[in-house]
Amino acid sequence: MKNPFLFSILALAVPTTLFAAGMVPETTLLMIDEANHGGVMSVKNTDATPALLYTSINDIEGDNGVKLNVTQPVVRLEPGQEQQVRFILETTEPLTVEHYKRVVFEGIPPRSKDKNVKVGINLRQDLPVLIHPKNLPVVTDAWKLLTWKVEGKEVQVRNTSAYVVRFSTAITLLPSQTAGLVNKTFILPGETMKVQTDKPIAGTDNAVKFSPASRYGIEVDDYTAPLTR
Repeated sequence: MKNPFLFSILALAVPTTLFAAGMVPETTLLMIDEANHGGVMSVKNTDATPALLYTSINDIEGDNGVKLNVTQPVVRLEPGQEQQVRFILETTEPLTVEHYKRVVFEGIPPRSKDKNVKVGINLRQDLPVLIHPKNLPVVTDAWKLLTWKVEGKEVQVRNTSAYVVRFSTAITLLPSQTAGLVNKTFILPGETMKVQTDKPIAGTDNAVKFSPASRYGIEVDDYTAPLTR
């Protein structure tokens, strides 16, 4: 399917010097274990200048019931310095399903006193946060627990499991090879999502092929799931 979004870059000719703050997290996923009441993530300033590391948590629509706090939302890092950012989990009752949020690490460069204005670019590292209940066994292939079904003239995918499942947005209906698309790269426990297809669903279609992602967002081998009616 063609990407419906077009991106353009506008270049401005200005007499400035550009530099970017390089805050690099140690992993591509922040794992929070309820048993530990929180978690940590190390972030390194790889830039040649000091910068402020600003850390924030973004909630995901539809995922409620837990709160994640940053103990030091703003900290100064010297060039090459590494900081361990700590997160505290707040819950009103024991967790029964996994929860999903986003954490943003932003490097804010210092203001320059030079008369020749320097423009600082704040680079943001936007990573997923997976919150795992202490009494829930770890499952590394939870995409096998999803159910795919034809409902009327559309395909729906349901997550009846207790796990957050991540995948590529593109899917293929088999055997017709009809292309489909879901609107985000994850599905929450108890959530149902619609699949947009580029043509009507064939009556012979009985399977769905998609590309799951590991807990750390790495694509694994394509998986084919049954499509029921």
